[in-house]
Amino acid sequence: MKAVNEVRQLLGGLDPARHVRPADENSRVRDLGRILASDRVVGSVRLGHPRRRFVLAAAGAAVVAVAAGGVALETFRQPQPAFAATPAILNYGPPVSEEPASARLRRLAALAAAQPAAQQPAGTVEYLESTNWFLNSSISGGRTTSAVVPQQWRSWRTDDDAGRMVKKELPPTFRTDADRREWQRGGGRIDSSEEVRDFTTGGFYSRFQGSVPTDAGVLRQWLTAGASAHEAPVQYLEDVAELAGVRLLNPAQRAAVLRLLADLPGVTVSGSVTDRAGRPGEAFSIVSDAHGLPAQYTVIVDSGTGALLGYEEMLTTTAGKLNVTIPAVISYRSYLVAEYAAMPR
Repeated sequence: MKAVNEVRQLLGGLDPARHVRPADENSRVRDLGRILASDRVVGSVRLGHPRRRFVLAAAGAAVVAVAAGGVALETFRQPQPAFAATPAILNYGPPVSEEPASARLRRLAALAAAQPAAQQPAGTVEYLESTNWFLNSSISGGRTTSAVVPQQWRSWRTDDDAGRMVKKELPPTFRTDADRREWQRGGGRIDSSEEVRDFTTGGFYSRFQGSVPTDAGVLRQWLTAGASAHEAPVQYLEDVAELAGVRLLNPAQRAAVLRLLADLPGVTVSGSVTDRAGRPGEAFSIVSDAHGLPAQYTVIVDSGTGALLGYEEMLTTTAGKLNVTIPAVISYRSYLVAEYAAMPR
């Protein structure tokens, strides 16, 4: 019981069910048992699928997986770790206007809706390309090892939700040579790798199939189709960030996305910014601890078109057991291409 109590103290703040009332305790125990039965993690962890989940394990060990933010951590009572390399913090300048976030986002939505819609040439499909960065960390033998893993994503989607997705992992970078050696000893990859997945009709990215709604309220329901509504507003912002990376949005759909963001409680203006691809934009953020650690979730919007340029997640006040220096960017996405193109052979 002593080990169990230590784990509870260590991870109590990360428990997504910590506010459940006593009357729901039986349901909580069943849910935790189901999670442990299906999501137990062994060895070094690396997650690339952009959905977020938390795993709390008893019996003296603890595992936390944060997939949407691109972070994975396994911990077994370690000493103070060395700090991992993370990207530089973006420099935010004065806002473009003095409007509050909700008003400014609605103005950008109107601008987006007024843009000309791209025509789809015969024989072409939705094509998207993005650069994504994820922090991968693991702990074994009392040592924390972290690697910066850049990824290039390309996807082709047909009108009937068939298509192809190519994810290329570039060579990871490390803060020290010792981290590199430790990563290799643990079986971590240090060269490039590429995963190609082809999808038949109805198989491409099941979360976002069919036509993307052009009404903000309908879009909100569509994002959680088949599941309950999100409890935290930031989860809708995360959904939007995921959507922008895999679907080509027309002007009306981009406008709906911005109006949905405008309606979210807690959204603020972070200022003007140049994104990681060198493009100017406006940043809007929500600060939330909905996933355990306080973090700032930011989308960057093109001031001229209303298109989403990027998304970032940054820890703001504490790193928990992650070996990063606060503040720390722990993931980002840069949306580079969204157009119609021929399906590759």
